[in-house]
Amino acid sequence: MSEPIRVEKIIPKGQGLAKAVIARALELKLPFEIRNKSRFSETLSDGREAHFFLPRGNVLVDGDILVADDGSMIKVSAANQQVVTIASNDAHQLMKAAYHLGNRHIPTQLGKGFLRIEPDSVLEVMIRQLGLEAIHELAPFEPETGAYGGGHRHSHAETFDSDYALAQKVYAEHEKPHVHGPGCSHHHHGDHDHPHEH
Repeated sequence: MSEPIRVEKIIPKGQGLAKAVIARALELKLPFEIRNKSRFSETLSDGREAHFFLPRGNVLVDGDILVADDGSMIKVSAANQQVVTIASNDAHQLMKAAYHLGNRHIPTQLGKGFLRIEPDSVLEVMIRQLGLEAIHELAPFEPETGAYGGGHRHSHAETFDSDYALAQKVYAEHEKPHVHGPGCSHHHHGDHDHPHEH
């Protein structure tokens, strides 16, 4: 059994490579969950095992070329996966949906007349409340990457949890009992800055 190959280099969309070179590359179909990682292992189409150590912060997209330490080239393809497609002829409604999804830092694919997200029952309820249909299907998922920093993203649940925890902390700090001493600069009910006349 041959040793696993190591893959570290990305050539975005195969820029600068001849079409004949790209045509000879091994194809590797990956779902978004894996394309969003920098460290993973996969079995290539020729049966070899490959360990990927890619630059952090990158999201692989359909057409990227990866170069292994032995010179092998691997063409990335977006694999079909479970997605929710939001299709409409009403551009304004789609814009509203895109706004709400973006506000929650949800990876979203933008297409002509449709949006596409990963399945999420909470988001699907929101989509339907906006008057749009959420259709489950198998399709490649290629969300916009710029909106969440090239791979760094939070689910809406994580965002809510972190925001809620921060709010709780701020509230706790505000409500913490305060011992007043000579150096305290707070003014309190019943305290006066002016002298009393007796």
